Amino acid sequence: MFSNPDEAGQIVSNTGIFPAILALLVSLLNIAWTWHMRSQSAAADRVTKLETRLDLVEDRQISVEEQLKHLPTKDDIGAIRIQLEHVLGKIGRQESEISKIDRVLNRIDDYLRAKA
Repeated sequence: MFSNPDEAGQIVSNTGIFPAILALLVSLLNIAWTWHMRSQSAAADRVTKLETRLDLVEDRQISVEEQLKHLPTKDDIGAIRIQLEHVLGKIGRQESEISKIDRVLNRIDDYLRAKA
């Protein structure tokens, strides 16, 4: 098995240190590549999540814009205010007319009660 009795406890390679250094470099490159790919995968996952959130925000924005189309504008509110003032003016005039009619009816009622 061993040609020399001194070789019995030793495992010696005559190929030198180059294969060991090469194996170390390959394993370090493999570790670096794996780390790089994991970080790329994590970044891709974050981008996918952000895109999903962005799609949800865009959908909500479209929904809000559709709802805002049906709301009255500043000009519409101004027109309603003018019409309301006009109606309130008419109601005020009708109120004074009704109070005049009420006084006349009270006089007629008092006259008829006094005559009876």
